[in-house]
Amino acid sequence: MNIEYNKRNFYPDELRVLKKLQTQKEKETIGKIKFYHFLFFGLLGATSSYVTSKIPDGFWTFIFGITAVFSFSFIVLMPYEMYRMKRKHKDFLNRLDATIEKGTVATCKIKAKRIAVALEYEDEGDLFIIEYDIDKVLFMWDYDYNLRKKFPCLDFEIYEENFFKLLGRQVYPQSDRIKPMTIDSKAKWNYMSKIGSAGHLETMNVSFDKLIEDYNNCA
Repeated sequence: MNIEYNKRNFYPDELRVLKKLQTQKEKETIGKIKFYHFLFFGLLGATSSYVTSKIPDGFWTFIFGITAVFSFSFIVLMPYEMYRMKRKHKDFLNRLDATIEKGTVATCKIKAKRIAVALEYEDEGDLFIIEYDIDKVLFMWDYDYNLRKKFPCLDFEIYEENFFKLLGRQVYPQSDRIKPMTIDSKAKWNYMSKIGSAGHLETMNVSFDKLIEDYNNCA
């Protein structure tokens, strides 16, 4: 089962954050490659190649050879890399401008009853297990550690993926932060190894208490 999103208008603080981000991105500049950059690396590459051809094989042959390779690689690859960075920056600004102009965002409102967090074991992130109805739970992974400031809380909205990628925020908290139930990181790891891992924003019809017990039994 997938969660359902509904469109709404921006809240004032969301619009303020978007416009601040817009201003920051408009001020960002992608560096330009000057002619003297090509001249410098061209001369460096040619000189290194010449020296490499004149000295006996050894440590310095390796050093000058590597220098020549990197110098010529800069000349060949850097123009495309700069083009790619400029295109990415422009695309982001276009998506940001279009989002602000549209004035709406799709979210899924959650009114949770209880929340448990299965702590990170290696680098997989924390897993939040959210009871949002009787025998219904929602799994939410915190891969990038962006939920830790005001989450978990019982009332919140989940942003749709495109807005999340644009703003870098997964949820919009609407109540005070709570202290969740805690599942040991080793218990989570053992459970995932034995049963499998729930997907991000996946829902399941299961007893919250029974699920937490199953996790803890794997400690």
